[in-house]
Amino acid sequence: MKKGNERGLVFSFTFMAFLLGTTEYIIVGLLSEIAASLQITLAVAGSLVSGFAIAYALGTPVLMTLVSRLPKKQTILAAIALIVVFNLFSAVSGTYGLMLFTRVATAVLCGLAISLSLSAVSEVVTPAKQGKSVSYILGGFGIANVLGVPIGTFVGQHFEWQAAFILTAVMGVAAFVLNLMVIPSNLTNTKASLKEQLRLLADRRIILAFLIPVFGTGAVFSIYTYIRPLMDQVMNISAASVSWVLLAYGLATIFSTWLGGLVASGNALGRLRIVFLVQAAIYVLFFFAAPIPVLGLVFLILSACVSNILNVTAQLYLIELAVEHSPGSRDFAASLNPVAANTGIAGGSALGGVVVGTSGLAALSWTAAGIALAAFAVTAISYRLKQRSVHRKAQAAAA
Repeated sequence: MKKGNERGLVFSFTFMAFLLGTTEYIIVGLLSEIAASLQITLAVAGSLVSGFAIAYALGTPVLMTLVSRLPKKQTILAAIALIVVFNLFSAVSGTYGLMLFTRVATAVLCGLAISLSLSAVSEVVTPAKQGKSVSYILGGFGIANVLGVPIGTFVGQHFEWQAAFILTAVMGVAAFVLNLMVIPSNLTNTKASLKEQLRLLADRRIILAFLIPVFGTGAVFSIYTYIRPLMDQVMNISAASVSWVLLAYGLATIFSTWLGGLVASGNALGRLRIVFLVQAAIYVLFFFAAPIPVLGLVFLILSACVSNILNVTAQLYLIELAVEHSPGSRDFAASLNPVAANTGIAGGSALGGVVVGTSGLAALSWTAAGIALAAFAVTAISYRLKQRSVHRKAQAAAA
């Protein structure tokens, strides 16, 4: 693919990731308004968030296998178009049941769209540029946190919450047109059978690779989910400063995704082991620094700077393993990292809730550190298995 076309494709997919991230996260800033409008409790409204993550995790790989033989460009465009439709349905939802249905459907479509786009990048972008390209695309989710969610929240609070979903639908139309113009029509679709694709899940290296983002993302969200009460009750951050801290945190996660592109080049798994050890150390130090506002902020932002480094390496490693064991399962493998990340979000948030209920907010630092060490362990094992595989191939080539 020509250099200019590669840039256009990456930009288009990055904008799409911004749309998908805004679609997923926007509801967090509008929970109170939605709960009041639908006449449900905040706890029930919260299930619209967890339901999205669970549907994403469970539904994406299933849908990927069902559409695996369809043309990739048309499938991506169809997913974006349906996301627009379901965002509009969300805007007119008058009951909790309808709202939950639209969120679940949207979640699976978001998973399909981002998985196919990442698979397309691994197919058409030159290998030397894949790490940076994936980091830019995944950075779209970080930009959604920094820009999309605050803008959507502002719109929803000043023009009723339904207006925020109409805004995401308009963004979806723009993403559809952009992708229509730049996605090449000659992308390959999966040739593997459903049985062959699912067989990947029986490979221990695939399972270990899947667990890397589960634990890595779980560590982040075990503490990030409760960042607001942490700032209020442990770090003693003033209410007026909360928005600025969240903005700084969001910017740091974008920087983290960029760092992930650098880590993904060369000895990626070896470097990622060190990242998880550093992450665990930061969380431990945060426990001691949190009561001192300035020091607590330093370690909170440092934790954000390492939070997304794993994503690019995990994504490319899963695709690499799929190509090695079953080349026709590339698309299915591309869906596993987003699925694993959402599994980590759900699991980390749930475990964090248990810890808060039993040991208090301050104990979250130790929880996050422990999960980060689990991520280190599975990454170290994956690294050792990869080295053995490389050694065996070298011996076979020399024989």
